[in-house]
Amino acid sequence: MRRVMWAVFAALLLGALPVHVGTVAAQGRDCASLPTTAQKARTCSPQAECLAQVERSLKGQALDASRRDCQRLPTSGTCYGPETYNPQAECRERQGRR
Repeated sequence: MRRVMWAVFAALLLGALPVHVGTVAAQGRDCASLPTTAQKARTCSPQAECLAQVERSLKGQALDASRRDCQRLPTSGTCYGPETYNPQAECRERQGRR
């Protein structure tokens, strides 16, 4: 009886091994499907950023009109700024830690 139980246990253990290897291989393919460059999302105030940019570059009536346009933007939200990163590299790095 013990011999049968060990055989069943070994079969279950070995049966689960290819699933794990397949999962790791699938994760590797997932990293390859990611873009090589992207911009990081960050919390910001689109309205304040618009006003800052407008006030740096415009004067007179154009400044007044642009300020009114900026007032239509939300006061908080998500912005995609100049900070770029490599999603593929980050994915591969996370996989290497496992």
